[in-house]
Amino acid sequence: MRAFIDDFQLIRVESYDYIYQISILDHQVNWVKNDGFNQFFALDKPINFQMNDKIWINDQPYPLEIGVVTLTKAFEHKYRYDGKLGVIYHPDHTIFRIFSPVASEIILVLGDDEYVMNYFEPIWEIDVYGDQKNKPYFYKVRLTDTYKEVKDPYTLASTSNHSVVIDFMDTFDLAPTPIKLKNYVDAVIYEGHVRDMTIGLDVLSKGTFLGLTEYSKTLKSSVLGYIKKLGMTHLQLLPVFDFGGVDDLHKDKKYNWGYNPEQYFAIDGFYSADPDDPYERINSFKKVIHEAHQLGLGINMDVVYNHVYEYLNYPYDDLVPGYFYRHDSKHKMTNASYCGNDVETRNYMVRKLIVDSLVHFAKNFSIDGFRFDLMGLLDVETMLEIEKALKKINPSIMLYGEGWNMITEVPPRLRSNMQNHQAFMGYAHFNDFYRNTFKGELHGPGCGYATGNLALTQKAMDGLIGSPHLFLSPNQSINYVECHDNLTFYDKMLLSCGFEKPEFKIAQDFINHVIAISQGIPFYHAGQEFYRSKKGVENSYNSPDEINQIHWNTHIEGVKKLRRLLSIRKKYRAYRQTEYVDQVTVEREQNIIIYTIETNRYKLIHYIKPYASIERFPLHEGKLLFPSQHVLSEEQHIYVDHPGIYIVYIKK
Repeated sequence: MRAFIDDFQLIRVESYDYIYQISILDHQVNWVKNDGFNQFFALDKPINFQMNDKIWINDQPYPLEIGVVTLTKAFEHKYRYDGKLGVIYHPDHTIFRIFSPVASEIILVLGDDEYVMNYFEPIWEIDVYGDQKNKPYFYKVRLTDTYKEVKDPYTLASTSNHSVVIDFMDTFDLAPTPIKLKNYVDAVIYEGHVRDMTIGLDVLSKGTFLGLTEYSKTLKSSVLGYIKKLGMTHLQLLPVFDFGGVDDLHKDKKYNWGYNPEQYFAIDGFYSADPDDPYERINSFKKVIHEAHQLGLGINMDVVYNHVYEYLNYPYDDLVPGYFYRHDSKHKMTNASYCGNDVETRNYMVRKLIVDSLVHFAKNFSIDGFRFDLMGLLDVETMLEIEKALKKINPSIMLYGEGWNMITEVPPRLRSNMQNHQAFMGYAHFNDFYRNTFKGELHGPGCGYATGNLALTQKAMDGLIGSPHLFLSPNQSINYVECHDNLTFYDKMLLSCGFEKPEFKIAQDFINHVIAISQGIPFYHAGQEFYRSKKGVENSYNSPDEINQIHWNTHIEGVKKLRRLLSIRKKYRAYRQTEYVDQVTVEREQNIIIYTIETNRYKLIHYIKPYASIERFPLHEGKLLFPSQHVLSEEQHIYVDHPGIYIVYIKK
């Protein structure tokens, strides 16, 4: 027999037994109905969670457990808190605050000492005097008759086993970001995984944050230096806040991309040289950001707020059971994330935790942008609150994510997906229309425009000008063909053909160049510029280094060409329109796309040809700006036989 609180004045008892006696301290309890295995009883007044953790049924005591009361709108509206949560450190005292309006008792375990916390609806608080710096801590939480050890959801610093009190003033001194971004279209994003980019490189700190900053003879610079020189403005790192699925101390045992969040504020130890030193975790990441900023390169974080790794072990459910996760009308946890535990971002304190986490990284780590994993599972109001909070800190901050239209319990008009882009204009979206057009459909061997599927020419034309059928501004379109998940473009070609062909590298160069000239925000997967392959593994989230590590090959002609084209994009502002304007036109002549950008000072004509037969293009008394190879000139025409982009510059 078990008893649950399902509402402030409603108790549910799971039992077929006849109940002849039932009582709760200081309450009158009246039978309401029986419904199969459940028997319901009403209370004469709202229950006090801190006082009432026991119920007597048929003269026997039972724990009074937290039921679906935490899923009710009344609960969500009643228990809200706008103050600072977590640890507030001062040299002479430290304040600990934690949200749990349903706990009967919470004890802070700080080092070797225990402190009974005080309840001030809806939080528990204790002010511990003396200098508590560097002490490990956790909470012993009692909801009914047992205590459970619980980590702080607001943990700022961790070792392999503990949350730790730290003074952020003792960490590496990081200045506010110098990166100023007027419009998203001014950015060029390079996505990489810390370990992938460093584990096979000739640097000392392989697989770690600091490996990104160290000089490599192979690259003739650091990884950060190479990325900046290539023409990128921002490096987007796969998740770096604390995640599961790896062994921080024995890093070679397990690999993971990091989309298994365990703590939303603390830095993961997988990329730290000493995971048991909480300062090392923080400082090594801060040093990456510092070095990047010194180079003029922004750092964007990939963040995961749609689910957690193992929901039973995530601390929130031990503090407020059920509240953190999204449920359907039958009180069953939803699974739109395919991880079994969609986060309920509409709940006030869940939204607060997400916003507070982002503010923490924007303020304390000078982060330049955030990429939201499965953003379509979040709600629009949360995204607007995020934007409001972050733009106060850094008006130039980038906000973008995966705006897929996923079926959730959130009403369709309130979902943070591409179809609702007009409701949160401050965010850009990964443009899957663009990806599928140029690369081919996500699954299967089908070809895209970049590999000669001329049936997609009209869609390619729409993608080039920023997908106006999808968005209100090119600022909202992340133009890409590959990222960490799904097949790389090179592997997609291998799948389509069954064997490797020399034309694959030409096609890869072609699509890299198309991304560079398209209206919108260019996005490149690390290694895409030198034909990265993951040996055909589509979802390599836990594959070994053999599959995921980058084999740097940066001296090839394809890298030089992309660098050249990105410098052209940077030089000519017309590539970076923030509106859909008449000065940007696209037309088709047989199988050729002619893409024209015109200003009052110059005109850029792009001949876009995804096949190998010879074509003759007029120069219109201009000069060939790109490329300088595979071209024969004759008077005012050029002859080309390679797939590619041919740019003619005409000065007015």
